Amino acid sequence: MWRSLRPLGRSAASGGYRRYAWTEADTDCRLWFRMQAEARRLDYEVDRNGNQWAWLGDPAAGDAVVTGSHLDSVPDGGAFDGPLGVVSSFAALDELRSRGVSFRRPLAIVNFGDEEGARFGLACVGSRLTAGHLTKE
Repeated sequence: MWRSLRPLGRSAASGGYRRYAWTEADTDCRLWFRMQAEARRLDYEVDRNGNQWAWLGDPAAGDAVVTGSHLDSVPDGGAFDGPLGVVSSFAALDELRSRGVSFRRPLAIVNFGDEEGARFGLACVGSRLTAGHLTKE
C-alpha cells in the first residue's frame, strides 16, 4: 500500500508532502482510499462532510467499530502523518481476514477530510463536523 500512496502529493522541491485538502493531491489520495476500499470489497461512501468511509457490514446495524485517520498534510509534512492511521487500518483488516476472524459489529475505516487545516486554517474539520463540534456555518 505504501508504494502506491507514497508519491502522492510529494513536493519535488522540498521532499515533504503537500497534500492540502481539496487540491489535486488530495483528490489523488481520495482516489487511492476508494481503490483500497474497493479492492477489499468494502462498501464505500462519502458523507455530507466530505469524509470517506469504507464499511465492512451494515452501518445501520449500529455499534460500529471505526478506525482510520486522514490523508491530508501540513506544509512539507512527513509521509506517515495521518496516512499511517489509514494504511494501518487497512493492513489490520487484511490481517484479521487472513486469520479468518468473523466480525460481530460493523467495521469502518475512515479518511477524515481537512484534518490538518493547512489550506483554510481550521484544523480537524472532518472529524469535528462528524462529532458535532463544528457546524457548517
